Amino acid sequence: NSCAQPDSPTGPWGIGLRAGVEVVSALAVGIGIGWALDRWLGTWPWLFLLFFVLGSVAGVLNVYRLFNPRRR
Repeated sequence: NSCAQPDSPTGPWGIGLRAGVEVVSALAVGIGIGWALDRWLGTWPWLFLLFFVLGSVAGVLNVYRLFNPRRR
């Protein structure tokens, strides 16, 4: 049976779309957390910048894992 796994995109459009969503979602979460913490603690813009960088790194790592899956 040659069914594709549901979490594995097929074709260049599927892979590209997933890579873009991975980066944008990680950035959005990082920016949201940083912004919320800065508003709460009054430390603008330091936590925003820190979580922006952490979100960027997380997005890049997610794309790296997408293109280099771990062998089982």
